[in-house]
Amino acid sequence: MKDEFLSVGIDIGTTTTQVIFSKITVQNTATSFLIPEVKITNKQIIYKSKIHFTPFVSMDKINLKKIKEMIEFEYDKAGVQKHEIATGAIIITGETARKKNAERVLSILSDFAGDFVVATAGPHLESVLAGYGAGAAEASKHFTETVINFDIGGGTTNAAIFREGEVIDSFALDIGGRLIQIDQQGMIRYISDKVIQFIKSMHLNLAVGTVARLTDLKILTDIFAEMLVQINSNQRLHEEAVKLFIGQTHKGLEAEKIMFSGGVAEFIYSDYEIGNIKDVILFGDIGPLLGYSIRKAFEQHQHRLVESREKIRATVIGAGSHSIKISGSTILFDDDLTPLKNIPIIKLTEDENIDQMFKAVGEKIKRYENIPVALAFQGPKSPSYLQIKEMAKAIIAGFATSSQPVIVIVENDFAKALGQIIMNMSNNIKKVICIDQIKVNNGDYIDIGKSIANVVPTVVKTLIFK
Repeated sequence: MKDEFLSVGIDIGTTTTQVIFSKITVQNTATSFLIPEVKITNKQIIYKSKIHFTPFVSMDKINLKKIKEMIEFEYDKAGVQKHEIATGAIIITGETARKKNAERVLSILSDFAGDFVVATAGPHLESVLAGYGAGAAEASKHFTETVINFDIGGGTTNAAIFREGEVIDSFALDIGGRLIQIDQQGMIRYISDKVIQFIKSMHLNLAVGTVARLTDLKILTDIFAEMLVQINSNQRLHEEAVKLFIGQTHKGLEAEKIMFSGGVAEFIYSDYEIGNIKDVILFGDIGPLLGYSIRKAFEQHQHRLVESREKIRATVIGAGSHSIKISGSTILFDDDLTPLKNIPIIKLTEDENIDQMFKAVGEKIKRYENIPVALAFQGPKSPSYLQIKEMAKAIIAGFATSSQPVIVIVENDFAKALGQIIMNMSNNIKKVICIDQIKVNNGDYIDIGKSIANVVPTVVKTLIFK
């Protein structure tokens, strides 16, 4: 038995905005004599929008009216109605995520675009989705080697390293093609606050209101390009360069294969040459020059370069086709409670065993007062009935002072048994959702959708606005 549903991906980036629609197929892959095992068996992109330039009212404010009109136009052109969308993600990325009204834009668009379309931002998630969309996850399985994907857009560079199809590291930097904007007369009209100090530390003659000189711009883009080489080779970075990381730095892993995606990647994989400032300001920014510098910096690594499956569309395809996960099949859920959005995760550490769980749960839930939270832990692979009962007892005690539903996420496969015991021990007073085979971390948020084929779609995300 197959079930199909529509997913949408919307990427509101520093330079461009895009929409895609995908058809997702889920199917029970177990035989009739075994416990159901529902998996995503196919992802088919059925519509790709044109690439729109992201509209702004000013340098620090997104034009919400025009963004809505763009999305409405693409929905109409694709012949898709809002109520037909079962899942998906609206991703606001790069410099756009830092605009004054970014959170409001996401909030309004999430309601506009479907009941279970998540509105999300965050460099970690963007890195992972772009890596999936570019084909880096698949490439790591094909080559049986680690693959890094650098997704270089207008405002940020988002990187993810994959091994055997799984993410083993992700990070982001304030390196992008639109961090410096130049008009057709060669005048610098904008420099992002994120790189002003870096430019000063490099003693470059680049300032708003001055005429851009190719030599200074190229020094900057060459430095950015060399940073990417140094990162993948785990070389020591300049002190000012380290400050360009957004949040955490990289783990120092060296990938055997290297890929690039994002708008800047269109110039990395091309033979576009730059001889003067007019060649640079093709789109009113330094994107072409940055791509050129990266191409030259990685020439000595040609044997390790792999061309990405998608370049400028990588993030939106990741958002539409790879943001969704599905729970295990033996779970307990209440569709009256779903969809649930922006549920913060409380992750128990591995050393918080059943004996310690009572104290850990109660203390951590208190931090959130009266908002829904999801308790997450790995749990044993094959717990006994008594172990599950002890877990349930600790969870009920932890949620005792909360009026919110009991939401539990376990990595191993025993959610249904745990959920049923929680309901029985609480005399069915508490509303319970207990799902498994989903990995989350502290600092993550999760959205849980209405059930499809006896599983629930989920999106694990970060929200930088929090």
